[in-house]
Amino acid sequence: MKTHLAQRDQSIEEAISELDSLIGGESAVERMIAFGQQAIPHLKHFLLASPPRTIPIPRSRAVRALGELGAYSVLLKYFERYERPSDIAVLFAEDAVRSAAAKELARVRSEEVYRVLLDATQQRATSGLVQALGEFRHHESVPLLFELLEDDLCRNDALIELRKAPEAAKPYAILLLRGCTDTPIQGSIASRRRRCTLQLLSEFGISGSDWPEIREYLHDEDRDCVIATAHIGFSGASTAEAVTIIEALMEASVRMNGAQELETIELLDGHRAVAEPAVMNLAARHRTKGERPNWSSPFWRILYHILGNRMDQEP
Repeated sequence: MKTHLAQRDQSIEEAISELDSLIGGESAVERMIAFGQQAIPHLKHFLLASPPRTIPIPRSRAVRALGELGAYSVLLKYFERYERPSDIAVLFAEDAVRSAAAKELARVRSEEVYRVLLDATQQRATSGLVQALGEFRHHESVPLLFELLEDDLCRNDALIELRKAPEAAKPYAILLLRGCTDTPIQGSIASRRRRCTLQLLSEFGISGSDWPEIREYLHDEDRDCVIATAHIGFSGASTAEAVTIIEALMEASVRMNGAQELETIELLDGHRAVAEPAVMNLAARHRTKGERPNWSSPFWRILYHILGNRMDQEP
């Protein structure tokens, strides 16, 4: 019996050593899963006792085997023992391992797992951690997800998870834009968070009572914020309010890039009835000042798109 167990342990160790292999690595994972519970101590030692590397694949394979074997306590221990590597190459490699571990743990919808994932995401967020956290649909995650809108690596995942929970994300987004939370929203340092928050609200929609406090973003320094605010405002704007929105868009258009210019044109095309007279008045004001069309400016190109040869006509 002992000889059989020793041989089995040797076979597991051989499989562990093949986790680095480009050719046999995946089959090694399958063999360890086939070994069952006896493989868990070996995998645990490999994951917890061996140092992180610059290549994440072997450790990620061990994580997958542990997940398939139901060794979630080992993965929880992995997060509890995590220490941020000082080497940048090792840091990013271990991010991939943490993402893999988070996805395995997401199968277990327990409060303990949620807390570990939340703490791990606050410590250092990764794409896999954000996705795993989102699986719980826990409203407590919403503030953290909004914070991560400034993170280039996690922004898209945070947006996806926020879209899945509009009942919690929408009211928090409104509070955020009002400045009623601890999360920064103003200035260039938080421009991407502000922009994404407004874009989310343009998808969720808002009530008429919320618009007065959102309206100020029509004059934001970020043109994407102005466009997103215009989308929000147009959804329930009166004619007078729509004119204000159009004037704000045209004011911001002077500094727009090509993508923003096209989006503004599409937005105005969708509200032609009010856009044409409002833009005609703008053209008249500029003629009064003696200004002539400057076709290098998005402002004049948008005017021409809406009015065509009527640009020189009186409103």
